[in-house]
Amino acid sequence: MAQFVYKAKKGPQDMTSGIIEADNASEAVAKLTHVGIMPFDIKLHVKELVFDNKSRESKLKISQAALFQFTRQLADLLEAGVPLARCMELLSRQRQFPDLSDIIMNMTDLLRQGGSLSVALTKYPKVFSPLYIHTVKAAESSGQLPLVLNRLSQFLENDMQMQSKVKSSLLYPAIIFLVGLLTLFVLLSFVLPRLTLMFDDFGAQLPLATRIVVAVSQVFAHFWWLMAAGAGVLVYGGRAYLKTLKGKAAFDAIVLKVPLLKSFIENTQLSRFARTLGMLLESGVPIVTALESVTLVVDNSALQDEVRQMTFKVKSGMSLTQAVKSSTLFPEMAVDLIAVGQESGKLERGLYKLAANCERESQALAQTFVTILGPAVLVFVVGMVGFMVVSMLLPMFQMNMLIN
Repeated sequence: MAQFVYKAKKGPQDMTSGIIEADNASEAVAKLTHVGIMPFDIKLHVKELVFDNKSRESKLKISQAALFQFTRQLADLLEAGVPLARCMELLSRQRQFPDLSDIIMNMTDLLRQGGSLSVALTKYPKVFSPLYIHTVKAAESSGQLPLVLNRLSQFLENDMQMQSKVKSSLLYPAIIFLVGLLTLFVLLSFVLPRLTLMFDDFGAQLPLATRIVVAVSQVFAHFWWLMAAGAGVLVYGGRAYLKTLKGKAAFDAIVLKVPLLKSFIENTQLSRFARTLGMLLESGVPIVTALESVTLVVDNSALQDEVRQMTFKVKSGMSLTQAVKSSTLFPEMAVDLIAVGQESGKLERGLYKLAANCERESQALAQTFVTILGPAVLVFVVGMVGFMVVSMLLPMFQMNMLIN
């Protein structure tokens, strides 16, 4: 049974207010009228919930896979005709993602008190992004929550797949590089210093390459612990700096100056922008609100500023096509697709085509990048190890020549 807040008249001059329990607003009015009170304002009373895990919200890290599963299962249950509060109750019983189950349980309490799903989502801004909340709010307004949740789950799945492809593309070169660095560190710190002992009684002057390797290995042999600690501090400090706005902006500006990497990042970010904006517009979100939400899905700071400026122009009355045309982020092909979509009244289709084209280009660039980067890293590592090996063999060749 829900609670309703009312304001009513007890007589010509007497006013009263309070809270009454009823199954619906009509029943609440009937109850008040029955006791001689004439209500003129009555609305659902939603309590402000104090969630048990509110203090833990900042520590929660819900994976995108968990969010996708929740969205897909909620859409399936709603399509099957299950009431929303019952859907949430069923999903809260799943223990595959414990933290998310607790969140769903708390949101179910708010729904039972008459709150909406979009309001419940706002209780967890670190879990549900503004994009997610705006999409659900638009779906509630249009009465198409199951359909929009299906679109949202498909969007999350596509985004996960794209990120997975990017990470898997960079995994091979990263492993080679890390193994190579570890190999060089072990050789210089522990192996070569022992081999250099044989040169103590060497009468002639050591070759230049050998002297360089011996000097470097002696430094590593005595201070390897200091170098390892320095590398750890450097990595920790670098990660902390990149988490700041200044550090992220500096890094994002640097990566956009690398030719092949610049094209890859631009295509990846443009694909996310177009697909997200298309999904929001198709779900009924107003274009200005959609653009403000899309700004958050663009990771690169420099490109994010471009989208923010474009949003401001659309807010000021400029059409999306004109705003896109004035931006350096969008190529000619993108402008044409958006212009045609806007003219035909099917902007979402134009944006989806743009996203598909950018995804194809980014995948081709990723393949090229890996094809070049993998062998380049391998050549560098093998070259460094080979240089050290040859440098250690040169004195032995000289000794053989002297003996002969």
